[in-house]
Amino acid sequence: MAELRPSGFPEYSPSQQLIFDKLKWIIEKNYQSFWYTHIQTPAVERNSVLLSKNWEETGKQIFWLYWMAQWKDDLKEYWLHFDLTVPFARYTLDWENQLAFPFKRYQIQPVWRGERAQKWRYREFYQCDIDVIWKWEKKYLYYDAEIIATLWKTLEDIFNSCEINDIPVFHISNKKLIKSFLWSITSDEEQAQKISNLIDKINKIWEDNFRATLKDDLWISDEIISKIFSFINYKSNSVEELDSLKSLCWVDEYQNGVEELKEVLWCLSHLKDSMWLSFEWAVDLKIIRGLDYYTGTIFEANFKSDEWLWSICWWWRYENLTWYIDPKKNDYCWVGWSIGISRILWKIFDEKESSKWTIADYLFLNFEDTFMDVINLSANFIKDWKSVEIYPESEKLWKQFWYADKKWIPYVIVYWAWEKEQGIYKIKDMKTGEEKQVKIGK
Repeated sequence: MAELRPSGFPEYSPSQQLIFDKLKWIIEKNYQSFWYTHIQTPAVERNSVLLSKNWEETGKQIFWLYWMAQWKDDLKEYWLHFDLTVPFARYTLDWENQLAFPFKRYQIQPVWRGERAQKWRYREFYQCDIDVIWKWEKKYLYYDAEIIATLWKTLEDIFNSCEINDIPVFHISNKKLIKSFLWSITSDEEQAQKISNLIDKINKIWEDNFRATLKDDLWISDEIISKIFSFINYKSNSVEELDSLKSLCWVDEYQNGVEELKEVLWCLSHLKDSMWLSFEWAVDLKIIRGLDYYTGTIFEANFKSDEWLWSICWWWRYENLTWYIDPKKNDYCWVGWSIGISRILWKIFDEKESSKWTIADYLFLNFEDTFMDVINLSANFIKDWKSVEIYPESEKLWKQFWYADKKWIPYVIVYWAWEKEQGIYKIKDMKTGEEKQVKIGK
C-alpha cells in the first residue's frame, strides 16, 4: 500500500525514532560541554523578517502558510522558517538587552523548505545549529576554530555510539577568496554570479560539462577558464603550504582572506592537538555556500567514504544580517554551523538493522500468581535507572518470549512460584540463551 503521508516529510519507526533521540541527545550534550546556551524560536516568522535578505532566492524555499489560526488579518503574514539563522538574527534583536556578548547559542528544531523532495533532501528536516554572535567590529577568529573542534567531537561521539565505520572530512575555504577571484577575472556581476553557481555545482555536473558551459554559454576565454581551473583545483591540508594560495590572485581582499584562513587553521591545529582530536581537513576553494551574506570562513563536511551523500554539516561566518532586518543594527558579526542530522540518520538506517534498537533492557514475564511480586521487583530495577517493561498479561511463555524477540529486548526476567520460594529471580540472555540466578536483595 502506498504511504499516506506527504512526500518529503520524514517519519520514523519506533526503533528509528530511538536512534534519532539518541543522536539528538549526543549533539545537545556536546554543545553544552562547549558552553553553548539552548534557545528555541517559533516555527513561524513574519514574512518581512524571512525575506529581509535575498528575497528572490529565499522566496523559492519558503513554506507558505495561507492561514494562521482563525484571524483573517494574519493571512499570509507568517511563513514557516526555512532555516534557523534568520530567526536567530531576529531573536538577537528582540533580546539584545538581556544577552551578554559574545553570546553562544545552540538550537535544535525542524525547518521547512518549499521545494521538490528527493533522496537525502526533504521538505521538513531538523537543523542542529550552534552560533556565536558579538557586537562591534572584532573578528574573534578563535571561534571559527572552536566551532570546528565542537563539531568534530560531536560527530566522533555519534560515529562511535552508532558504530558508523567512517570519518568526516572538512572542506574549508573563505568567502573572500572566491569573491575576490571572480572580481579579478570579470567585471560583469551577473557573469560572476553564474560562474559562482557553476563552481558550486561542479561535483554534480562533471568537469567536461562545467568547461563547456563556461565556454559556450558564458563566453569565457580559454585563458580565463585555465585560471578558474587552477583556482578550484587547489587543495592543501597543511597550514604551512597556504602561502602558495596567494599567487592565484593579487586582489587585496583576496590576500586578506588567505591570512584569515591561515589564522583559523593555525588555531584549529592547536585545538586539535590539545584535545586529542583526529579528523581530516583540506582547503577546498570549490566550497562556496550559496547565499551571499556569508562573508568569511566557510566549510562543509562529508563522509569520507560517501562524499556523494551531500554535506552532513556546514559552517559560515557572516556579518550585517541583522542590518537587513533593522538598518539601525549593523554592529553584529557571528559564526555558526549546523549538523544535517537527517542525512546521518539515513546512512545509519541504510547500513544497520534499526529494528535492533530498543528502549527496554529487561522484559518481566507475567505470571498470574506472582504478578504483584513482579511489579515490586521491577520497581527496584527502575530505582537503579534500568529500563524495564512488564508483559501486560499472563499468556503462554512462547508468546512472551516472542514479544521480547520482536522488540530485541536483550534480557528477560523470570520470577515465578519456584523462584519466589527460593528467594531468587532469573535473568535470561535472549542472544545467548544463558540464564543466571540472582538473589533477591542483592
